[in-house]
Amino acid sequence: MDQHDRDENRSGDDAGEFDLLIIGAGPAGLAAACAAQDAGLSYAVVDRAGPVQSLVGHPQQIRYFSPADEMAIGGIPFPVAGGHKPTREDALAYYRAVAAARHLNLCTWEEVTGLQPVSDPRGFLVRTEPRVAGEGTGPIVRRARCLLVCAGTFHTPRALHEVPGAGLPNVLRRLHDPTPYFGRKVLVVGGGNSAATAAMTLAEAGAEVTLAMRRPPDPSHSHLRPFIVRDLLIMAEEKRLILRTNVMLAGVTPTTVDLARYPAYPLLEGQREAEPVTLPNDFVFAMLGYQADPCLFQTLGLPLATDGLPIYDEATAETPTPGIFIAGSLSRANIILESRRRAVEIVALVRERLRGV
Repeated sequence: MDQHDRDENRSGDDAGEFDLLIIGAGPAGLAAACAAQDAGLSYAVVDRAGPVQSLVGHPQQIRYFSPADEMAIGGIPFPVAGGHKPTREDALAYYRAVAAARHLNLCTWEEVTGLQPVSDPRGFLVRTEPRVAGEGTGPIVRRARCLLVCAGTFHTPRALHEVPGAGLPNVLRRLHDPTPYFGRKVLVVGGGNSAATAAMTLAEAGAEVTLAMRRPPDPSHSHLRPFIVRDLLIMAEEKRLILRTNVMLAGVTPTTVDLARYPAYPLLEGQREAEPVTLPNDFVFAMLGYQADPCLFQTLGLPLATDGLPIYDEATAETPTPGIFIAGSLSRANIILESRRRAVEIVALVRERLRGV
């Protein structure tokens, strides 16, 4: 259903009634939409930005961890060999194609601003505000029997705390295109897959890269995938980048960075104790991960766990608010296969529940 069709179905600020309202048009949200369509459920997908916006923010030409067949949704094969790891561009083109081929009911560039439980029948009134001027300025209200929140955690980059110079313009939190950093001295800070991948991407684009990690890249470390550790260590051995571990960023100036010793993690066999050092530097990429949108959780009235993500029942994916379910990376799923599979399972559960009402 396209935007014109949706507008034709509205009555004032009422945009219709649905069995399931999906919040978030990432891979998990789109997989849930396909599953809802297959299950004969009326549904809509609301997102504050465009489809798979989290992927849009990834570096150009980056290759994903998951092979193509594990990223496929909606019964539509990924047009890349099954064992091949797609690029960002492959994935964006694929998910757009799925949305078009399945005629998914996407309501993009709408921000959820209100939620009201209702009865007779039991469900929710969900209020959104358009973020595109051409669609009017008034609120849009939809009624839904159940909600599936797939909004993801790729909302706000985590900031450097209490680091002098962290607010300087040469300190960046997202890497979109590595090309401008050719020949420049770049420090990447972070211990996860994104930081390691960014460092390797920049090095391959001709930047002089130092990767600063608090913890050594041990293959047993759950936050780093084994093949990333392998490639990172190979590049460090070949001196295509410099790897500094057991260190933390202590200060930034327009032309230098200060690294201090971080003794919390044990050294690997044969590794020397890190020494405080000041390095000449042009740009810093603080790749410390992302945080989910706390305003959305507050709007939906969802209680949060200590990690800042919603509390939910692991067996049913239902939150303490009956009828509101969690999927995608909000459920701590860290790969697309797991997040989309879980989203499809939740849609089946919702279908069975609505049948029994």
